Amino acid sequence: MHVVCNERITENYVRKYLEEKGYKDNPNVTIAEQKSNNPRIIECLKNASKKGSNKLGKPEFVLTFKDDGDFIIVIECKADITKHESPNRDDAVNYAVDGVLHYARFLSKEFNVLAIAVSGESDHEIKISHFSWFKGRYEPQKDIQDKMFLDYHSYKTLLKKQIEPLNEEELTKEAISLNKKFHALSIPETERCTFVSSILTALQHEPFKEGFIKHIRNIDLIDDVISSCEKVFKARGVEGNKNDAILREYSKIKNSQTLTSDKNTFLKDLIIDLRDKILPSVSANDFDILGLFYTVFIRYAGSDAKTGLVLTPSHITDFFCDLSNVKHNDVVFDPCCGTGGFLVSAMKYMLKDSGNDLEKQKIIKSERILGIELRADMFTHSCSNMMMRGDGKSHIYLDDCFDEKIKETIKSFKPSKVFLNPPYDVGEARQLEFIENALEFLDHGIGVAICQMSTVVSSKKEVIEVRKRLLQKHTLKAVFSMPDDLFYPVGVVTCILVFEAHSSHPEDKEVFFGYFKDDGFVKRKNKGRTDLGSWKDKKATMLSLYRNNKSEAGLSVTKSVTAKDEWCAEAYMETDYSTLKEEDFIKTIKDYVAFQYRYGNE
Repeated sequence: MHVVCNERITENYVRKYLEEKGYKDNPNVTIAEQKSNNPRIIECLKNASKKGSNKLGKPEFVLTFKDDGDFIIVIECKADITKHESPNRDDAVNYAVDGVLHYARFLSKEFNVLAIAVSGESDHEIKISHFSWFKGRYEPQKDIQDKMFLDYHSYKTLLKKQIEPLNEEELTKEAISLNKKFHALSIPETERCTFVSSILTALQHEPFKEGFIKHIRNIDLIDDVISSCEKVFKARGVEGNKNDAILREYSKIKNSQTLTSDKNTFLKDLIIDLRDKILPSVSANDFDILGLFYTVFIRYAGSDAKTGLVLTPSHITDFFCDLSNVKHNDVVFDPCCGTGGFLVSAMKYMLKDSGNDLEKQKIIKSERILGIELRADMFTHSCSNMMMRGDGKSHIYLDDCFDEKIKETIKSFKPSKVFLNPPYDVGEARQLEFIENALEFLDHGIGVAICQMSTVVSSKKEVIEVRKRLLQKHTLKAVFSMPDDLFYPVGVVTCILVFEAHSSHPEDKEVFFGYFKDDGFVKRKNKGRTDLGSWKDKKATMLSLYRNNKSEAGLSVTKSVTAKDEWCAEAYMETDYSTLKEEDFIKTIKDYVAFQYRYGNE
């Protein structure tokens, strides 16, 4: 016997749910059936007929809200539960899920959409599926697991959590996952950074973002990536020499047999992942979140012996800005800028300090960010990283920071702050020479560097000699002993040095030594080092001690030192014995033995 299903019955269930959950009598809510009077909705749906006739689309229910004009709920019904969802979600006429996602696709051009599909004619068989499709995104979010109607507040809370930009922990997880995919295809670490950098740049070109999917051959897709990057550079006003250098680096993609082969879809899948998982997070923040993902990815793809990279974590690059009190009128310089982490943080602080002054912000981006990088690939990543923040004209140079000609160029901008993480494979003395060289660029102001702990405790003659030259020319303000696993997964013990440039160190100067071994971060499997929520308070405590030059047992000490002395808190600090346990003593002995073995003085 043929059973006739009545869609009106299903619609009545929806009306009952809307009443039970408080929508019907809520003055904040407008419920439209079949046709909305909202001009924005009409515009979105003017060609959205489910039959593909380019006529007006008419969802069963559309809910709008006076307190949030960018949020809507759209509902589609089917009486027959076998017509709830098709296998490919491509039959909008006959299936509830397919139909509501069809409308959500059109509505997401202007709104954050909650799409609800309902099927069935009785309480025991009703099926309800929820999807969120946020403004500007190419695909809906994963199905929301609630299979029942919720009240307005519950939906808003749920969607707010979904739409929030990915935090660093989530971005780290995405980066590690992507890195594993590269590894599975035997794509070298040194190439991964370039692939991702070029794609993130190309995705800033709207025609590419919308049209790359049409390519059948991977080589054609790669050509489109390169040409789109060139268009982005042109639109951002990137200088000719810089443009050429970056494009040369990106063109190396064509040499990858894996990416050019049509036997796999890795390249297109990679672009889709970056577009759909990462770009949505930057819609309200320019490219800040995108740049953060990029930096995290670089750290996990390239921070090993094969690339020679040891990239500074973002909370530490921010800490540099706090230590040196970066303001909007500073000129910040990094002589070995790598991927641009210090410059990114400096720009963020400077823009915040500028308030809403657009002219100040323009000057910051075009005149107050300076960098030098010797490696062509890292130079490319740094330029791309800055450009993702709307800056195509920052003065980043492919050069050697010890070259006299580039020194004169940088000095003409009169830098007031210099940040650096010198290469660690050059030895202790050379690391200090990088700092010495960096301070020479400053017109005045503060220099902050993070280097190996051995540079400040070594008794080697050549190391002491450089420390002596530093004190003759500059004032050592502070040294911070940093967490042993700060650069995890790279194992290196580091310290941060703060200098006041071009002011000879007074003999009786009390230097601040901070013991910052606990920054509140812990190692988590597949997540890297993660903030447990205490970094902000720990940083505030350490900054207060530093700014007031105060000693506190277990955290800091002030001490006059010479070039021959050890420049670290451990050498002078009082121990807070009340907190010590037996395992602390054992760990300290082990750490000392390991340190002597690794950095034993000659």
